[in-house]
Amino acid sequence: PKKSFTDTNANSFSDKVLRWELLEAKLAPLLDTMPHVKPVHDQLVQLITTAKSHEFELKGMRANAKQGAADRKAMIRAGDGIRSRLASALAFEHGPTSAALAEFGIRPRKSGGRKKKAGPPPSPIPTPHPAPEATPAPAGAGVGTVK
Repeated sequence: PKKSFTDTNANSFSDKVLRWELLEAKLAPLLDTMPHVKPVHDQLVQLITTAKSHEFELKGMRANAKQGAADRKAMIRAGDGIRSRLASALAFEHGPTSAALAEFGIRPRKSGGRKKKAGPPPSPIPTPHPAPEATPAPAGAGVGTVK
């Protein structure tokens, strides 16, 4: 079933404000005949104004938060790049395995180089079975000889 913005199941803030605006717009022409409703109507008008300004402030805050998160990511990228460059310069100066690098918060490389990879275990090589050879027929035992 399709819902309209006047549906009571529409519970988002903007849906509620739309319902309040609809009520205010439809009630405004009737205020002359219903003077006892005027103070409550004025409260509704004030609430709608406050709600709209609040919604605009929230949208601004969301935009600022997104921009702040993007700025933070950019700072992280820049900081990591600078740290990497300085770490490389210190490793060049002191040597990549120097314990002095730990003083700067840089983990020195392990000394001794890389471990050699163990090759794959030798697999048993299957010996090829020789193909049965055709034995040559004795000379003279060919076609056309009768015994």
